[in-house]
Amino acid sequence: MIFALDVGTRKIAGIIAAREGSLLRVVDVETVEHETRAMFDGQVHDVEEVARSVATLKKTLEERNETNLREVAVALAGRYLKTIFAEAERDLSKLVRITKEDVARLEMEAVNEAQKKMEEDYFCVGYSVVEYNLDGFWVKRLEGHRGGRAYVRVVSAFLPVQVVEALFKVLELVGLTPVFMTLEPIAAMNVAVPEDLRYLNVALVDVGAGTSDIAISRDGAVVAYSMIPLAGDEITEAIGRSFLLDFNTAERVKRTVFETGRLTVKNILDKLVELDADQVRSAVESTLDLVTGEIARQILELNGSAPSAVLIVGGGAKVPGFSEKLAEKLGLPAERVSLKTVESTGVVEDPTGRVKGSEFVTPVGIAYSALQSSGSVFSQLHVNGIPVRMMGTNGRYTVMQALIQAGYKFSNLFKKDVLVVEVNGRPVVSTRARGRVDVLVNGEPADFHAHVKHGDRIEVIVQDHQEQLKVKDLVVPIRVTFPDGEKEEVYPTITKNEKEAFPEELVEDGDVLSFREEMSVKELKEKLKSGTGKVVVNGETKTVRLVEYEFFRGEAKLFDEDRVKLGEEIVAVEVKRKSVEEALDIPTITVSFNGVQRKFPLMKLKETGENRFELQEFKPMILDLLKDVEVDGLKDYEILRNGKKARFTEELQDGDVVEFIVKKK
Repeated sequence: MIFALDVGTRKIAGIIAAREGSLLRVVDVETVEHETRAMFDGQVHDVEEVARSVATLKKTLEERNETNLREVAVALAGRYLKTIFAEAERDLSKLVRITKEDVARLEMEAVNEAQKKMEEDYFCVGYSVVEYNLDGFWVKRLEGHRGGRAYVRVVSAFLPVQVVEALFKVLELVGLTPVFMTLEPIAAMNVAVPEDLRYLNVALVDVGAGTSDIAISRDGAVVAYSMIPLAGDEITEAIGRSFLLDFNTAERVKRTVFETGRLTVKNILDKLVELDADQVRSAVESTLDLVTGEIARQILELNGSAPSAVLIVGGGAKVPGFSEKLAEKLGLPAERVSLKTVESTGVVEDPTGRVKGSEFVTPVGIAYSALQSSGSVFSQLHVNGIPVRMMGTNGRYTVMQALIQAGYKFSNLFKKDVLVVEVNGRPVVSTRARGRVDVLVNGEPADFHAHVKHGDRIEVIVQDHQEQLKVKDLVVPIRVTFPDGEKEEVYPTITKNEKEAFPEELVEDGDVLSFREEMSVKELKEKLKSGTGKVVVNGETKTVRLVEYEFFRGEAKLFDEDRVKLGEEIVAVEVKRKSVEEALDIPTITVSFNGVQRKFPLMKLKETGENRFELQEFKPMILDLLKDVEVDGLKDYEILRNGKKARFTEELQDGDVVEFIVKKK
């Protein structure tokens, strides 16, 4: 039994299913639409809002089926998808026969090679096998064979770590543990284009609300994945713009008018608008051209030419004319581009009668892939005989991480012993963590930092244990309280044995700690974590302060030069919130325009993703001063810069005085 969750841009679908032979038997299904636009382009933007929708769906399924859902299979999408080809080879000549676990280990080695080629802030979210080879000969499957050199080539899909972490935070908030994860087009491909059809050159296009995900098969394998951030929402927005409708109303028009032929809705001016299918079809014509044109361009780029056929899944492509336009853009006959429904896949047994249409191909694909363990980057280890699933690739986790995943608490792995520590010149008698913990990996001695991989067996023998002593246990922080009741503990700069130490570091017998027992308010502001954020600018991660505070001791306001003793409790009051531009302290120039001082930045930030920016040079011109001035229709006016006639395109300099004078007749 598996619980599969498809968290889409517009709605969430959840399926409880089981495997019966080669079929997927649906036990129950539920869908929930997001109440607000909490997701964009397939990515979570409002974690708490998406979590509320998932919690609603989960509760409905649990009550209806009298069960507690704890584990989940998921798939991801996102506009920053990247793919990498990689390979691995291993000598399996000593094996009686190649097992499923041997194949999984080989595949994960290839995925790990792909990970090494990718930037650190990208995470592998799924993969497909392009080719198996045994002793130089192609084979469809390695499992069950016996031979010498086994080879695999995979195509791995990567998304930014932030995209993965956002979805995992949603699952954490609703009490779900991910046990299977893959990429949405991989999941859809597994049911829409099964292995026996992959000798054909087929493009699969999953058109959702926020993204159109693309997969290409040929020569027996899936050879490419991609996506574009254009899909059903663009069509909805085109309807909204044409008829002055809010987004939800425009979405309702898109879903119903082509079936009913005519629909009456209220626009943003509270006026009733009667729409017919032909009007709406005309309104979305140019947008359909844009979306299908971009999908076709991406398919041609991935495949090198038009494929033999295109299968479309997802709910975003149900607008009449979508498949015909895509066929036209690809230069294919219309009958070679078709909408694929979940019923036509032949893999679903659905007693509920609710799993129908193209929009259920991906949710079913997630459940089907999870039950087959196909294309996921979860590895399985054993800790004291208990299976533990780890997310990641070979070499990305350690014994310590595996034990944490298995539920071990490291604060309980050591026994207490007496130790003496020097704190600011004074001896302090306390305790330290001591105890015997033996770790074996595959029968060989190892430590907590040893790397482990798929299939490894970890044994842990724990003796008596007590909590370990940390630096923060010997240093009293300054406690800062915020108006909302939240608190933060601020520690001074601490050295341990003449090297900088952090509060969470462990303390050993004989260590020497040193720190000042007070700090200035200015230093306190610099150390305060609240009100800061991390942004990536031109590939470099920066911590910026987005909120400025004033501090009070009782009723008395504190200034930068005032001192605060360790152990004191003070209050922080927010005085200013900064934009990212202000926080980065981008240089500006000041110009006088018609007697009013105006500031212009000399660099502009271009947002390229969530908390990701590019810094671009900006040269302000006189034209930028006139953006809020109505000049259309004016026939006689004059622009002066520092008392001299000027043109719109002249570059502004710091201290310029600009006047815009309308001459009277």
